[in-house]
Amino acid sequence: MGWAQRWLQAEATRRPRLLVVGGASLDIIHVGGRPTATPGGAGLYTALAANRAGADVTMLAPLPNPMPPELAPALDRIRWIGPTVSIDGLPRFEIAYDVGGAVTLFREYLGAEPQMTPELLDSIDELPGCAYCVPFLDARLQQSFVRALAARGCLTVASTYGKAVRSEPDIVRETQALADMFFCNEDEAGLLFGSEPDDPPAGRVRYVTRGAHGATVHQGNHRTPIDGMQVAALDPTGAGDTFCGTTIARLLAGDHPVEAARRGNAAAAEMVTMVGPAALWAPGPPPSPTADARARVDSAAVQRLAALMRDLPGLDSFAFADDLFPAVGEPSAIDWFAAATLQQFGFWFAADGRYTRPMIAPIDGHPRKGSDYLWAHYLRWQRADVSAMTAARQASLTFAEWARMAADDEGRDPYPDSNTCVALARDFGNTLITIGVSPTELVAAAATTSRPMRSLLRLLDHVGGYREDPYRKKAALLGVILRQRPEAWLPGIGGDDAPPIVDYHVQRTSLRTGIVTIDDASLRQLITERRLLHPDDEDAVRRATFAAVGELADASGQSMGAVDWFLFQMRHRCPEMTTPRCSACPAEAGCAQRTELFQPVLRTTAY
Repeated sequence: MGWAQRWLQAEATRRPRLLVVGGASLDIIHVGGRPTATPGGAGLYTALAANRAGADVTMLAPLPNPMPPELAPALDRIRWIGPTVSIDGLPRFEIAYDVGGAVTLFREYLGAEPQMTPELLDSIDELPGCAYCVPFLDARLQQSFVRALAARGCLTVASTYGKAVRSEPDIVRETQALADMFFCNEDEAGLLFGSEPDDPPAGRVRYVTRGAHGATVHQGNHRTPIDGMQVAALDPTGAGDTFCGTTIARLLAGDHPVEAARRGNAAAAEMVTMVGPAALWAPGPPPSPTADARARVDSAAVQRLAALMRDLPGLDSFAFADDLFPAVGEPSAIDWFAAATLQQFGFWFAADGRYTRPMIAPIDGHPRKGSDYLWAHYLRWQRADVSAMTAARQASLTFAEWARMAADDEGRDPYPDSNTCVALARDFGNTLITIGVSPTELVAAAATTSRPMRSLLRLLDHVGGYREDPYRKKAALLGVILRQRPEAWLPGIGGDDAPPIVDYHVQRTSLRTGIVTIDDASLRQLITERRLLHPDDEDAVRRATFAAVGELADASGQSMGAVDWFLFQMRHRCPEMTTPRCSACPAEAGCAQRTELFQPVLRTTAY
């Protein structure tokens, strides 16, 4: 089974399904210097965390008969299958930690682990599309399971632990190279990969946890750090497993790899405040990451604007088929849209720490602003060189070629950050080459699934130029284009809409209409004065806007494509540099008219 098929099959069911290979143990954890008996086991922690985060979990592990009372609650939450053993056949661990969370005592009893063999996989009816294998005490056993699961077409996930990394590092390295996703902590990563670790290849994901300091997400060679959450840790046992199970479940539910890790981080932070798996027995979903309260959705304003949109005549989505775009039926159009859409970002200039002006330049006799200039530039480029948008050509793009093809009618490159444009084009091409697919092939694979939009977003999470943004603005825009073009490359299916497409125009519109409110006076002043923001400040506004636009689509009954086009087109009547023309705006009756507000000013490749 190919790479794309593994990722898409893993999310093929409406509710996430996960197989966890490896199970429960009966442990003694030293808490505050006192030995405390508790259920444990990497498989159990991972399975319970994944179930709590929304997955249907099957755990393949030694199944005790009779079932110890402390493990019995698991049977209400997960499907537990495997070879029947006596209670004495369960593994046992004794663990103690110092005040910093480092292990000071580790004793282990193998139990019935040798009875776990890959042949047991054949007894599972309807094998889930995604499977996680715990780090067994025998590292070779874990590797044999990962190989067997991959051979059966599963999206494979593995992790490790300190003893295996120290005693069998080569085996662990081989296993992580086989797995589609790999989890380890910072110390283990240092032992496995060195102080400057190599990144996984494009198409694979690695999560490196950093304890209270958070985690790092590796999407191929792109790294995203995630801040930790400060809590009073009581028992760190199972924190990594909880992070792992929650993150996998959220990925299978459709989250971006970084957003999934944020949720895994929050679940692990709660987990360590209790002894053993106590937090994982709790009903309901795991805690969400802490929200930045400085900006929020105004739901009443959303309802006002949604009511207006419901009755607005002629509200429709845009077909992306006029003279700025490839002709309908053009064979290479998908590759063109994929290469061009990833450059839809950063069309503005700043000086002295403030926004100064948008990018506007003449091309082919027409003055064009930012996004429209880019479309015209790329269309002219492809007409001059039909192979320019292929992965190989984008991967080898030179600064000289970019400057030549981007030049305006006066011979100047008008882009604010051309170096980054070239770097993104190269990343785009190189990741596609490494994975071994073209954009047209990605779209074709996504189009055959029951949720084509969601499938496309998942595949683009691995492609340079798209993978970096956890809000998936450019990926969602590309998906909407492919759906709304006359060719309808991405079929429209109920319940499979795009996520909110949040760029700076939509954020400005959301602030001015009032569907997003900034309660923090300092942040509001920075926005009003058009000052360059810290990323945390920008994220507060963007995350609230993402939520508000999602609510607006739900409340109005409009597709995300129509909602985005409605908000994006408001830039003509509510622009950056001139007085808004409120009387000409179709949103006037539902707008708060907070025209003094601007948009977050942050140099980013996301939008």
